[in-house]
Amino acid sequence: MTEKLIMTNLENGIGELVLNRPDKRNSIIGPLVTEMDKAIQEMVANDSCNVIIIRGEQGYFCAGLDLKAFSEEPAPPWRETFQDDWTKLHNTIYNCPKPIVGALEKFAIAGGSALAFACDFLVVGKGAFLQVAEVEMGLAAPINVAWLNIRYPHALGLQMAVLGERTYGDELLRLGIANQCVEDDQVLKVTRELGRRLADFNNDAVKKLKAGLRRTKEMGDFLQIVQEIKTV
Repeated sequence: MTEKLIMTNLENGIGELVLNRPDKRNSIIGPLVTEMDKAIQEMVANDSCNVIIIRGEQGYFCAGLDLKAFSEEPAPPWRETFQDDWTKLHNTIYNCPKPIVGALEKFAIAGGSALAFACDFLVVGKGAFLQVAEVEMGLAAPINVAWLNIRYPHALGLQMAVLGERTYGDELLRLGIANQCVEDDQVLKVTRELGRRLADFNNDAVKKLKAGLRRTKEMGDFLQIVQEIKTV
């Protein structure tokens, strides 16, 4: 595995983080999770980075877990710690003081939908969809459920997680999951425009506003939220 699984770029206050497995529809494996966690932490520590954009290479946001890689025998070494690493990544995102903007092109499925929910702002294409698909596979979705609990009303959480249907761009906007819904070929352009707007704001003020909103909503620790969900 020679190519970077996560590509990054920092320019004019905007850090761009790109899932780079386009031949696998940017599906998730352990090393990608580790690289992504490291990249976000580096952007958080970099004072010249004011906002973070998450997107997928070649227009695929994320197809969820790479089930073929997970079923390999002998098991890849990363599989043993994957659940902890996956939860740790989302805890890093949860605690990120800088705004995170997602560019949802084509689809965000299962683990990919968790990454979409994790973004503070989401730009979607009209033809793009989000799907919490675990229910169809008879699986729990603790990270998806955690973000749904944190960000949205109970009824919307039920609709997304229990029905598990594909939800397309205009409906994602109507439900308040997306902030903007645009033509499919304009997603990245509009995402970067939003990133530039956020990057021009006072960085300290944005951090304080984000922290203040979390505090007034009485959000608990992300790791604790996930653990409580797993024990249900």
